[in-house]
Amino acid sequence: MSQRSLQQQQGHYRYDPTQLSQAAPARIFPHAGEDGALRYVLTELRHNLLKQGQLSPPLTWALEQIESSDHQLTETWLKLTTLLVDFKIFQSDLFNFNLPPDEQFNAEFVQLRRQMGEALNAADKKVKTLNLGEVAQVQRLQFYQTLEEHGRSRPKIIKIHDREGGLSDREFARQRLSGPNPTSIKRVCDRENLSDWQSDRVCALSNGETIGLDTAADQNRLFLLDYPFLKFSPVELQTGRYVGSPKTLFYRSEQGLEPLLIQLELGGKIHAPTSDADDWMRSKLFVQVADITQHELLTHLCYTHLSMEAFAISTPRRLPANHPVYRLLKPHFRFLLAINTRGNAILLGEGAAIDSLMAPTREASIAVMNRAYRDRSFESYALPTDLKHRGVESEFLSDYPYRDDAQLLWDAIHRYVTAYLQRYYLDDLTVQQDTNLQSWAAELGAPLNTRSQTEFAQAPDWVSPEIAAEVGLSIADLPNYPRVPGFPSHRNPGTIVTLQQLIDAATQIIFTCSAQHAAVNFSQFDYFGYPPNAPLAAYTKPDASASLDEMLPKPAQDLAQIELTFALSGILWSRLGSDDVIQFVDQGDRAVLHQFQADLRTIETEIQTRNRMRDRDTGIDYPYLLPSQIPNSINI
Repeated sequence: MSQRSLQQQQGHYRYDPTQLSQAAPARIFPHAGEDGALRYVLTELRHNLLKQGQLSPPLTWALEQIESSDHQLTETWLKLTTLLVDFKIFQSDLFNFNLPPDEQFNAEFVQLRRQMGEALNAADKKVKTLNLGEVAQVQRLQFYQTLEEHGRSRPKIIKIHDREGGLSDREFARQRLSGPNPTSIKRVCDRENLSDWQSDRVCALSNGETIGLDTAADQNRLFLLDYPFLKFSPVELQTGRYVGSPKTLFYRSEQGLEPLLIQLELGGKIHAPTSDADDWMRSKLFVQVADITQHELLTHLCYTHLSMEAFAISTPRRLPANHPVYRLLKPHFRFLLAINTRGNAILLGEGAAIDSLMAPTREASIAVMNRAYRDRSFESYALPTDLKHRGVESEFLSDYPYRDDAQLLWDAIHRYVTAYLQRYYLDDLTVQQDTNLQSWAAELGAPLNTRSQTEFAQAPDWVSPEIAAEVGLSIADLPNYPRVPGFPSHRNPGTIVTLQQLIDAATQIIFTCSAQHAAVNFSQFDYFGYPPNAPLAAYTKPDASASLDEMLPKPAQDLAQIELTFALSGILWSRLGSDDVIQFVDQGDRAVLHQFQADLRTIETEIQTRNRMRDRDTGIDYPYLLPSQIPNSINI
């Protein structure tokens, strides 16, 4: 790619300035070209006029009709361009109104999406033949049976619930280590973490064994699960729905991890396995609600999809296509911008999944994601750093499927990245002298107030400053925070100083876009596709006298959760390390890739062996980090 074409790339990939006021993760401006900016301005003005509600009824009606027609036209155009996406002309600026060239889904992906949609629509249609009064359990059974008729599987967790009569203590604990949100539990390393449990310094397990908390902590047997970002005020919750910020203590016995105490609200009642059976089950379900909320908003959406978007934008903006780091990373961003842009409507839009199914309001959910993103440094995402920070190394938890399988993949990716980059960088000095690489690092890690406003989308010159400000395209002053907190490190933000630092950063990016996303995405339907295991919201509060059924979603919301989680994990496109998506030309690069592929085949065999043992011991395996089940990029 020439310098001129690199400048053209910077025109295609522009950052969305509307994210600045919220300190949000960097997002692409999804309106390509100057005509895209103009369409955005006109659309936002129309939205604003309708929201103000000060127009005459005829004009309001006219604008609403335009709004409806515009939405239908957009959906029709999206279907057409995705169906014809493999024709080169449909990747050009002439037909691409939303994303940069070559960022649209291709025909192969669209075909997989169509197959998933056919199964989903068939199941949905079958359920709709039931009487409106049918209970959620009947709906679920019909839905799962129809999926199986289309070659799909029902959620794995159903087998465990059927075997153990619901959410058992053992299963509740196991999901902390191999469920969809396996990165929240941490070891109690300091007695100060026990301050909330002062009245229960001695407690009992479900088998009656007495446990002293201080002694258990000293023996590294206590583990804490909490959700510090989920402290919502009443006005930040949807009417009739609830999620709290519970804390749970677990004890590592000789049989494995067991729940010990649950506190649902700060200063509130402490529940234990010896409590009333219904109270204890409700307590576990309130924790499950918090867990799925944190998973969807943070672990999945924020820490994979959104955290990687800045890299997907800056890489083509700052690195020529023949640059070694571009060639290494770009395949791992395939369709990321497309799925994130599409996901805005499915998850984050008004009336979308967050609004209709989850407990926090849309505004509160977005605010939590923004705070969580700014609170976490780039280095903290690294698997070894995260495991050490949480104190969950193998000497403290022997059985931790996510950790053990993820470590195999992290090590393999690290070896691959090291071998590749050492072909192009001889030492630290060659890294420091790579001007394109340093420009890339600065765009990501330097404070925004040191950057140019031209990196953001601009309103057309003829648009007045007042209108530009109204639609969010006017930038007064850029903030002093970076696009990616602490990139590549807090010590040298915006500058890559050593070859090892570059290797670690690239390893982390590839791991997040492949293995980490696979672990937290493709487990969703198996665990969240059965709402009694983990409902997206509670429909009673902890202090209410209500049955378990009253706490769970009504049939309509129950079905919507099943449909959503199936759609979010129902497409598997590409494969980590595949020649189909990593198309190295240089023979030396191809040799490095082939060694990576050999490592992945070895890992596949090892995890398959582990899964046979897991299935024997617990009745359920952990398939989400099998290399054959890991896409090369975040594309769903």
